[in-house]
Amino acid sequence: MNDVLARLAAQRILPVIRTDDPLDAVATAHACAAAGVTVVELTCTTPDVADALDALRDTGLCIGLGTVRSTADVRTAIGGGAAFVVSFTNPPEMIAEAHRAGLAAIPGALTPTEVSACAAQGADAVKLFPARMLAPDHLADLRAVLPGVRIMVTGGLRPADSARWLAAGAVAVGLGSVLGTVATAGAAAVTRRTAAALAAATVPDNDREPST
Repeated sequence: MNDVLARLAAQRILPVIRTDDPLDAVATAHACAAAGVTVVELTCTTPDVADALDALRDTGLCIGLGTVRSTADVRTAIGGGAAFVVSFTNPPEMIAEAHRAGLAAIPGALTPTEVSACAAQGADAVKLFPARMLAPDHLADLRAVLPGVRIMVTGGLRPADSARWLAAGAVAVGLGSVLGTVATAGAAAVTRRTAAALAAATVPDNDREPST
């Protein structure tokens, strides 16, 4: 579980692949990998997402399953060989179910009360969502009172936003539709956009708050 968060923190950007086609999800994951990404997130909103997870199982990528809403979704992640689960909320027993199988758990929250509750239940990190409603100062204030909590931000963000969120203490920034998918933009465009996002997420160490 710590390895997942270490890889995520090193990458700083998490491609969130949301598509209606599991084959597109697989192709998009490969297109992101061509840019140097090693951690990606698929989502439960993709029909037959278990097929996509299975297809990516032995590729060397660290795969997460997002938009998790139940322990059944966690079991899908487990069966598909995912390394972590992510949610926009904090579904009952999600964290415990993931931990029993050795997966990292990243539930979602918006308010200080919700973030604190996720941390108290043992979340490996907390997803601040939707981040586009907030400013990086909100994250900086949260980290001042919850310094041990690792926080990822996602929801309507652009690569140009990443540096400020990382400097405020985000462990990583999730990017979705802005990267596109192979079906909507083509593999070359996804790779190019992902590479640009990785470059935009480079923050000088002395400008970045510690993520752990």
